[in-house]
Amino acid sequence: MNSKYCPNCGKKITKEPINHQSRQTYNQQNIVKKSHKGIIALIAIILIVVGGGVVFYFSSNQNAVQDVTAKVIGHSKITSKKSNKLSISELSDKQRNAVVIVYASMKYDDKNWRRVLKNGQSNRIEATANFHHVVLNAENNRNDYTDYTIQPNRKYLIFSFKSTLGESSLDKMIDYINDHNYESIVNQLSKHIVIRSVDDD
Repeated sequence: MNSKYCPNCGKKITKEPINHQSRQTYNQQNIVKKSHKGIIALIAIILIVVGGGVVFYFSSNQNAVQDVTAKVIGHSKITSKKSNKLSISELSDKQRNAVVIVYASMKYDDKNWRRVLKNGQSNRIEATANFHHVVLNAENNRNDYTDYTIQPNRKYLIFSFKSTLGESSLDKMIDYINDHNYESIVNQLSKHIVIRSVDDD
């Protein structure tokens, strides 16, 4: 109804023009506010993702460094343990005789071999060989009770006071010494061993 007068009181009705500009400004302000909220939310998400990635990168790299360090340390420990172990291919003649002394002393718990071992740790030991028969005497202990022969089958027949204690191969004696960690005793003992032949007399 487009009446210019009020049907109730009869006053003239004046229409104010609608301000389209203010409505447009209001809408633009709402859009700007919403876009600011969106940008802030997007920046927050990016920061969370990047921050999480940085934390994951450094933590995984730290674990990787620790793993590599542990492997290096573990490898060096294994290498040092291996280097201390005796092997047949690297034994000198002196070490071979020391192996027999340590093996016979520890394995058979024989008093004559133990006496040679004890005296030989600070005194000279003579290993006198007559073909495959070897007599071992330490200084201050010349009793000819400790001897061994190497059989044709390469087994070592070990005697004490002219009785047989046992027979063993060199590799089994070395295994026994390595298993019981007697390598250092063998190496110390071998420094005091002098190898002689019967012809040297």
